Amino acid sequence: MPIEIQDCDGGNGNIIASRGVVTDQMLIDILGKHLMQDNEKIKSYKYILLDHTALAKMDVTNETVESIADLCADTSRANPDPVVAMVTNVSMGAGIDLINRVSRLYALFINRSCWETMVFRTKSEAVRWLRGKVKEKFGIDDLTFC
Repeated sequence: MPIEIQDCDGGNGNIIASRGVVTDQMLIDILGKHLMQDNEKIKSYKYILLDHTALAKMDVTNETVESIADLCADTSRANPDPVVAMVTNVSMGAGIDLINRVSRLYALFINRSCWETMVFRTKSEAVRWLRGKVKEKFGIDDLTFC
């Protein structure tokens, strides 16, 4: 599956990983379903890790990027607390279009959600930052990230 969503650390965290080719319909179907789930589950998240390191191509329109950013903004109003790390170190062979799409998604995400968010080149850097922020903000220091 090009997009995998996994709850971690007893529901305190959420990892959304994309790989291969991601299309409009995949993003809308999977993220729409996930972000519009039970508000109590969404409210339990302390961190979200968006991992795009295995992403090869993103066939999405600007309209889909806008829709996903709006979904994230709506979700951030239901739970304004989580810290979010996005890993965007895509392969140089992936092409400028993919880099532009991911950059646009990130920019809209930052502007429309109220979550504290950082972008990282590696997953290990993102995990290190998330550990520190979750400990500082919520007093939780035993995260495993699944």
